[in-house]
Amino acid sequence: MPRKLKQGVYGPLPTFFDDNQEIDYVSYRKHLLSLASRGIVPVCAGSLGEAVHLSFDERVELIKFIRSSLDGAGLNETPIVAGVGGSSTRETITLARAAADAGADAGLVILPAYYAASLSADHKQIIQYYVDICNASPIPLFLYNFPANSAGLDMSSAIIEAVIQQTSNLCGVKLTCGGSIAKLVRLSAALKANPSINASRPYPFLLLDGLIADLTPWMQCGGHGTVSGIPNFAPAASMRLWALLNKSEMTNEESEEASRIQAILSNADVAAVPAGVRGMKYVLSRRHGYGIAPRRPLLPLGSEEGEGLMAQFKAMLDLENKYSNALG
Repeated sequence: MPRKLKQGVYGPLPTFFDDNQEIDYVSYRKHLLSLASRGIVPVCAGSLGEAVHLSFDERVELIKFIRSSLDGAGLNETPIVAGVGGSSTRETITLARAAADAGADAGLVILPAYYAASLSADHKQIIQYYVDICNASPIPLFLYNFPANSAGLDMSSAIIEAVIQQTSNLCGVKLTCGGSIAKLVRLSAALKANPSINASRPYPFLLLDGLIADLTPWMQCGGHGTVSGIPNFAPAASMRLWALLNKSEMTNEESEEASRIQAILSNADVAAVPAGVRGMKYVLSRRHGYGIAPRRPLLPLGSEEGEGLMAQFKAMLDLENKYSNALG
């Protein structure tokens, strides 16, 4: 039985590699547990996890390893979300079934990009794609709208709502796209207008932001959390912001604290997005000694550009040190 998915902070984990370009499971476990122990839900084999650079077998073994690592650390109730998007309906269904067998509790599915122009010409194909894979998947799926990594394909709220209405196995969305808050408002209104959407699901439908940069307004507009790369760098600060935003009432001091954290994390997110997985690995290598290299054809970020990114992250890293030290 899949573990329950809740509102919260979801962390897309990078996949670390050794000098031979093989998966570095030692670093992976250390990083996984540093986030999961703070309550961050692990997301593997997503965009930042270099899913397209992993073989089918590697994706399956990674899920098994994460489940084993979480259980070994006493985090038995922590769910796993795994990227299961493939290049075809058939491949995505195969990946979803394999992920379920390996221990994933939900899948994350980005649109296939190779025939983007054809998909864009008739949006009914996009709707049918998600309906087909949701109906065939043994685990619930998240729809992942990320135009930058799907050849510019950007799903409207109308397309997403059509998928929601046609299958009960879609458990939520991750929106990493322009106009995401406007889409959130429309989708939130649709959920409220049709209570049967949540009644037909084992737990409420989740509307997740793809960037922590606007988490405060996202929550104010009916959102349920974020799937952001920033918690990889600042897990303690990210969870402090989440805790503050979920208070029924904040004191003036807490409100100022939340605004301060949000501003710092937002500025870091602006720098992190264009830096991508290369930037993430550079910073995590400098911070924790993890492998700096992505899988080729991507090459490690150069030191000049990397140190520039470190400078842009200084306020965030200082903030993280403050909260990490406070927690002990």
